[in-house]
Amino acid sequence: MKINNIIKSIALSIAALAVGFIAISLPFNLFSTLSSDAMHIIFISELILYFAIGMIFLVFKDKQKQEKVKMQKRHEQRSQKIEQVKREWIDIAA
Repeated sequence: MKINNIIKSIALSIAALAVGFIAISLPFNLFSTLSSDAMHIIFISELILYFAIGMIFLVFKDKQKQEKVKMQKRHEQRSQKIEQVKREWIDIAA
């Protein structure tokens, strides 16, 4: 079991290094092949893409936080209702 984790870790590290190398080398290759205006367009589109991904991430995190608060509020309401029912049953029994 431990050997499988080590192999998975090594494979993941190699994949991360390969993707990182490609992600870094691609812009340097583009510098030599594209014109100045094309590089500006790619740079602006990349910034827009990063901004959109960031906004989507923040929206999902906010929805998760709101759902967690909603569930906590529901839990508190149910707890209060259970306590109320217990008190009523005790009053009826007495």
